Amino acid sequence: MQITGENIVVKLAEESDAQSLLALEVKNRDFFQQFTGRRDEAFYTYEGQLGRIQDALKMQQEDRGYLFFIFLRRTGQLIGEVILSEVVRYNLQGCWIGYFLDKDFNGKGYMTEAVKLVVSYAFTELDLHRIEAGVMPHNTGSMKVLLKAGFTKEGIARKNVKINGHWEDHQTLAMIKEDWLARAGKKVHRKNPGSVAPPIGSYTHLTTVPNGAGLLVLSGQVGNDENGEMPVELNQQLYNALQNIKHILAEESVSVDQIIKINIWATEEMDWRYFNQVWQEFHGGTPPAMTMAYVPALAVSSLKVEIEAWAAKW
Repeated sequence: MQITGENIVVKLAEESDAQSLLALEVKNRDFFQQFTGRRDEAFYTYEGQLGRIQDALKMQQEDRGYLFFIFLRRTGQLIGEVILSEVVRYNLQGCWIGYFLDKDFNGKGYMTEAVKLVVSYAFTELDLHRIEAGVMPHNTGSMKVLLKAGFTKEGIARKNVKINGHWEDHQTLAMIKEDWLARAGKKVHRKNPGSVAPPIGSYTHLTTVPNGAGLLVLSGQVGNDENGEMPVELNQQLYNALQNIKHILAEESVSVDQIIKINIWATEEMDWRYFNQVWQEFHGGTPPAMTMAYVPALAVSSLKVEIEAWAAKW
């Protein structure tokens, strides 16, 4: 079984994948260790990875778990894993989801795409009702993946998983089939109509919002850091303001791909090379509608940029 997405292919594990899986695990040994239990040396051998796959195949036959591998569509390289574990039937019909991605491919949207494909398989082919995930609160990248895929925060499980030798708190997130079905038909769409010239910058001309979506409007966010300190440089204020928008939306279980419009006001000329870098990191794909304007001053003299965001929620 394999599912082809826009940039990746996801397929169930096979014994023939053992060598590629070993290469992935060895390359990312220190990186992956930050997010999992301690592993012995036998894990990092061909026999260790073949044994993992054989165990996964046995769990699959018994409907207890499913191991998927993520391959780049253009090259066929194995770059990650998605695991559906602890499958329970009867009155629960649920499971847990976990994943790992090669550190060199983070931030490109591959894992969000993979999670969406596996979630779709879980609800349609496996007929599950509920999928749960647990993420250490400081693991903002993983949190972003789940929120973009449609998961909702439910609470903190205190010191519930031993990670790299330490008991760690985990943010619990979940998605139920009814939410997935509703979300499947709802999406913020962005496009550039052919009747006008293409955008002169990294933004989209037209944004449409699904029927029934709620509206979130943020006050203008400024570039203070998590301690409330305001940096002097425009670039750092810009970065902080975009991060503050992400944090606020995440608290509402809204991802950046649900943003309708961004308005930016600056008191100094923008460093466009830096702006394009952090803007791409912020939206991670198709850029939203955006207005950029220069103003003589903002509310206080220390402010050099202020950013307002509008987003849809369902």
